[in-house]
Amino acid sequence: MKITVSCVQLLPRLGDKQYNLEKMRSWVETVMTQYPKTQLIVFPELMTSGYEGTPEMFQELAETLPDGESMRLMGELARKHHVHIVYGFPERDPVLTDVLYNAAVLIDSDGKARGTYRKVHPFADEKRWCRAGCGFPVFDTEIGKLGIMICWDTGFPEVARCYALQGVDLLIVSTNWEDPYADDWDLITKARAFDNTLHLVAANRIGNDGGTLSFFGHSKIMDPVGREIAALDEEKEGVISAEIDLSLTQKERARYYTFFRDRRPDVYGEIVKPY
Repeated sequence: MKITVSCVQLLPRLGDKQYNLEKMRSWVETVMTQYPKTQLIVFPELMTSGYEGTPEMFQELAETLPDGESMRLMGELARKHHVHIVYGFPERDPVLTDVLYNAAVLIDSDGKARGTYRKVHPFADEKRWCRAGCGFPVFDTEIGKLGIMICWDTGFPEVARCYALQGVDLLIVSTNWEDPYADDWDLITKARAFDNTLHLVAANRIGNDGGTLSFFGHSKIMDPVGREIAALDEEKEGVISAEIDLSLTQKERARYYTFFRDRRPDVYGEIVKPY
């Protein structure tokens, strides 16, 4: 199956959800004008809020699935253009309402919020405001089985491998990967695609929130053996888009990259022991 995917590389405004939602709305329209065959749009991590906020700010801006403010707006756009949309936001637990997650939501092409992925590996100061997720949900859609990772998760080979073992067709990364680690980012996006013979699409942000961090972009679309199909390796807002052939995964796994056929899970016990 061939699908067209687009990654949007943006600078959000810290704490200004309305500004960020309007920017996302505008870029969805831009993508669908420039690349009308797009079936999946990916935005960066914490796109609705910005990154270097306080716990109080994230509490104020958090949303609960399925009818948060951003989900209603993105749902309308997804339904209008018959496109899937993934973006990062602070999620409020529907039961334990003081508990937040650094999450990414999948809006399907009917405009429905299908569910969230909650970041399993919060990084540094994120731990001040969000709780770690505890699973790797697979979203079975009309464009294939999708697995979502958020930023630091990409640095853990186990995350992408858990998705691969569940049969996903595509790895999606919504990220705020920071300076000066662009070389690391370029390497791990290639590695996670290659490790699992899966296409990988990743949207990173740019700029800064006026705090201590800055972000460099380098949004990527990778093929199943870790080669770049498209990239935006400049610190500027923009979009990359490509048609990808998801059937290449099985072809490459049968042709040469027999990682899954040759696996020896009976001898891998060390990797799940506490360090």
